[in-house]
Amino acid sequence: QGYRRVWAGLRGLRLAFYRGPQELEPLEVLDLGELVTVQAEGGALALRLRGQEVTMKMENWETQEMWRGFILTMTKMRMPRDLALLPGHNVQLLEALREERKRRDPPVDSGGVPRVPSCFFQVTRAEAERLLEQSAGRGNLLLRPGGHGPGVSVSTRQELDGTALLRHYRVKREAQGYVIDLETPHRCSSLAEVVQFFVHRSEGGLQPLDPEYSSHL
Repeated sequence: QGYRRVWAGLRGLRLAFYRGPQELEPLEVLDLGELVTVQAEGGALALRLRGQEVTMKMENWETQEMWRGFILTMTKMRMPRDLALLPGHNVQLLEALREERKRRDPPVDSGGVPRVPSCFFQVTRAEAERLLEQSAGRGNLLLRPGGHGPGVSVSTRQELDGTALLRHYRVKREAQGYVIDLETPHRCSSLAEVVQFFVHRSEGGLQPLDPEYSSHL
């Protein structure tokens, strides 16, 4: 009692719940970057996140242990040592960990230098504002070096009733990717995903100066 039957999917730090196996729109998405603890309690899996607690009940203990293993592996980026799984399941976890590391690591060019989106410009805040003004109609979002240690800044320019609205956002670099400094921080696995977040959140109102991402809308 107190449970509802749902399907779950885990990708990186996103744990999504669906009404059915063919559903594309999740009922709820948990950000495992906010995970504090996950442990087996009373035949269920208790997830404690900052400001939220979720209990997941699986069909059997083996499935529950697999989910605990995947959740901890994705959040810690290493396999827990206390898992009681069959060798085949451990292989699945190792493969998932390898794929996730590949997904999170920024791609590099032949010289080993991390690539950044082509809407990244080596400009100051003031120069970014001028560049966005001069580029009206060709893009209104760019990335630039941040003045807060590892990470970047996002600068945007939008027109509202003839008035230009300029905004700047901090994006902090973390071991598991990037965090956009908003009232509710948003985590991304790459800088390309940072750009996509702003494009989608603005429903296309924001577009990077380079057309590289337009095909993803």
